[in-house]
Amino acid sequence: MPKFSIYIGIAAIAGLFMGCQPTPSPSPTPTAANKVINNKAIDYLRSQLSLSPSLAIVAESQKSQAANINDLCQTATPTQEGWEIALVAEDTRYILQTNQDASKIEICRSEDAQPATTGKYTGAGYLLRYPATWKAIDLGLEPSGASAVIFTPSPELNLTGENNLEKLRQQLYQSQQAYALVLRQPIGGKAIAASDDSSQAKDVVTVPFDAKVKGAKSGSKKEFTIAIANTSPNDSSEAIPWQVKVLTLETDRFIYTVSYYQPKSSIAANSSAKIFEQFANSFALVQSP
Repeated sequence: MPKFSIYIGIAAIAGLFMGCQPTPSPSPTPTAANKVINNKAIDYLRSQLSLSPSLAIVAESQKSQAANINDLCQTATPTQEGWEIALVAEDTRYILQTNQDASKIEICRSEDAQPATTGKYTGAGYLLRYPATWKAIDLGLEPSGASAVIFTPSPELNLTGENNLEKLRQQLYQSQQAYALVLRQPIGGKAIAASDDSSQAKDVVTVPFDAKVKGAKSGSKKEFTIAIANTSPNDSSEAIPWQVKVLTLETDRFIYTVSYYQPKSSIAANSSAKIFEQFANSFALVQSP
């Protein structure tokens, strides 16, 4: 038999053998593997917290994180590869730690997943929270201990070279911009301004309030309407009604007032009450010099 016939026969047999081998399954892609890990973490969180099957749980992030299988939340020295997974359910973010195949999982901590809606302000003798989109304008602390701070969402308020409370308030009135004013005034000392504007109003409503829960000797809550004239030289329009809400607290040394002003024409449903209550409810007296 010629040699080339032998070669053809060998090649045919080899091809037949190769064709009979099973095709290997493709390896799972990293994305598919990550999804499996996430799903295990979601199932674990749902079972541990007894969350409803219909409650949405979102896998926010997944990153490689060395782990110790005996203590996944990292109080022990890591000994193998693992994962840190952030899941969000009902406005809460849960941080879970797993080993490499997620056969072991622990919930390590939780935190608020909602964006910050308030900022914290520390004033002279008090703390409070205010809307995160607003800005605080501190006019300084006087030798007597008196202080004044304006809170407003107004981006137009011009502070260049200006530290006069009444001039700043006039700017806010002219632009019809809501604002809150927090004053601390020494008892028996010279006042920065009137404690509130209720003397100008005829519809004053006093709201029941226990000042002792705030650590004060006495206090009150008032609501009323005042008319603010536009002082712009080019505007002859009539005075504009403003809704005012005031919290007053008295201690042994100082009187604190938290006042909220908003033009009635711009008040959305319950917006004035909600903003004022945020200031008033969060206001807390602290030890002061």
